[in-house]
Amino acid sequence: MRIFDFILEKLGFLDDDDDELDFGIGMQPVEDAEEITEVLKRAPIKRADINILDYRERELYIRDKCEQMKAAADDMEGQKSEYERVTQQLADVDEICNLPLDRFSELERLAKRIEKIEEDDKQYVRPLSKITEAQYRDMERLEDDIPDILKKLKKEEEYQMTVKRDLNLLEGEKGALAYQRKEEKEKAANAKALLFICFFVSALAMALLFALQVTLKFDVKIGYYIVLALLAMAMTGVFVSYRNAQEAQLSAEKKINRAINLQNSVKIKYVNATNLIDFYYSKYKVNNSYELSYMWEKYLEEKKARHHSEEVAEKLEKARRELGNELRNYRLNDPAMFIYQTELLTDDDAMRDMRRGLIIQRKKIKKGLDFNSLSLELSKNEIENIVREYPKFSGEILAIVSEYEENS
Repeated sequence: MRIFDFILEKLGFLDDDDDELDFGIGMQPVEDAEEITEVLKRAPIKRADINILDYRERELYIRDKCEQMKAAADDMEGQKSEYERVTQQLADVDEICNLPLDRFSELERLAKRIEKIEEDDKQYVRPLSKITEAQYRDMERLEDDIPDILKKLKKEEEYQMTVKRDLNLLEGEKGALAYQRKEEKEKAANAKALLFICFFVSALAMALLFALQVTLKFDVKIGYYIVLALLAMAMTGVFVSYRNAQEAQLSAEKKINRAINLQNSVKIKYVNATNLIDFYYSKYKVNNSYELSYMWEKYLEEKKARHHSEEVAEKLEKARRELGNELRNYRLNDPAMFIYQTELLTDDDAMRDMRRGLIIQRKKIKKGLDFNSLSLELSKNEIENIVREYPKFSGEILAIVSEYEENS
């Protein structure tokens, strides 16, 4: 059920509705589910750390939950398309593996023809290549996408570093505020102790003056006035010091809560950015964007060198076209995967490795989907719980949630 509809229902404007979000995947436990849950439990600020009755803190808390849901929903859109793409490729592998022997033999023959042309081309003396044949094929298959991929990967890496830097700054600010709060707490305690000392000293002085008056018949009236005046001034100073320390301590606590809120919001962004970057590294078999950029530059140099033989290029074009035509006879989503990776048709180990790699990719995407799905569900449940527990704030919460839903 969408949060907006849920709140309307609680206000009496809607009947019960079971409009559940469907992400197209099962909710069965996945690997590292406990780890994901622990991250989510640590990341969001606890409701116990805020005053839910305070308008500003309540609004900030609800908006933080809405931001988390919006970020999770946005990330899930891209992850779902990647999940579908990998699933389709996995279905293509299974389709080829289940072909009758005679049909697979024809595909294998066409694939070996391509490999033979490529092997003959290797015999030609050309400039030293600085990338492997497998890397060249990967770059060739992704040639139209690599420039955009490089821009996106560099942007994500820069964003991850920015978020990490923000986390460090927030951690430092939180530590400084905690130290300030401790100091102010100590000042307040010292003020209390000083107040007791003043009372004790004044009482002692009054007792001494009274003893002088009784025993020695001294006129100590002025002494009483002086003691009372000093006591009044001391109490005023101590009270002012105690009040200032209390206010400073309260201000520091509010700033710490805001810093924690920001830090936890940034943690979610950092986890999502890291998961996305790790997926890209796994997908393109690199360790960073610089390595991918290097492979791309060397691919362009190698491609230029290979243009020396138009005859070889024409032969490859023809052989691949024939293989592509044959592949179109089957229910394949991406025939190019087999056209440009012919070892899948000629080497059983390569086909198994490809299938295993696709399964690993899909698990990683599924992990990201589950993470965002759980983040979305936890934030949604938290808002619903607040509406149930504090119905008098439901109108205000409705306005905040509807604002985010209109902008999404």
